[in-house]
Amino acid sequence: MSVRIKSSKEIASMREGAAILRKVQESLRAKIAPGVTLKQLDTLAENIIRSAKAEPSFKGYQGFPATLCTMINSEVVHGIPDDRALKKGDLLSVDCGVKYKNLHTDAAFSVIVGGDEQNPTRARFSQCVREALLSGCKKAVAGNRIGDIGNAIEKVIRRGGYRVCREYTGHGFGYDLHEEPHVYNYGKPGTGELLEEGMTLAIEPIIASGNPETKTLSDNWTVVTVDGRDACQWEHCGVVTKSGFEIFV
Repeated sequence: MSVRIKSSKEIASMREGAAILRKVQESLRAKIAPGVTLKQLDTLAENIIRSAKAEPSFKGYQGFPATLCTMINSEVVHGIPDDRALKKGDLLSVDCGVKYKNLHTDAAFSVIVGGDEQNPTRARFSQCVREALLSGCKKAVAGNRIGDIGNAIEKVIRRGGYRVCREYTGHGFGYDLHEEPHVYNYGKPGTGELLEEGMTLAIEPIIASGNPETKTLSDNWTVVTVDGRDACQWEHCGVVTKSGFEIFV
């Protein structure tokens, strides 16, 4: 499948969808606290999305049963929200997608439950992954290539002493939740797909604090690190322009 370049009208609709997703993220951040369950977060997110006359992108996608992907500590991606209560010092990653006017937006953030001071080691890890994300976004400029994004991300991650989970990537998005191209979190400068104005990308470092090898649990969704050490995910979605990467959310 070729990369779909988005029109100004499509981009305007995506900005509207992104505003809904930003509201979801803001509401979740305010709600996250020790004792809150993952299902409570999922219900909150779904209610906000549907009240805005939008749809949760993830719910029903390839059979996924929830609005959010929620990952605690050693969980890497695709965690199903359940009745587990958050604990002080947990590293929680939250991924969410919104479908509005038939177009998707998709973003993720991480947080230390109860505040960074509850686990400074995890806080440093999350901050490094976020720094890597922003470094990758700076390279998402028309005329650059996919490898420029991945190289920028990997440099920050390696400098922090962490490892990229190479089988999980960012992606294009739009009428489908996952479109071409794959946005790798590693790479060589000047290689890969040419970035063009109007390309919509979800840039998404998915990182292990230790061994990047992973396995999928018996629910057939939740991916965890094999060594049981922490993982972390941050994600921005936006559009490539001649002057830079416009972050939607």
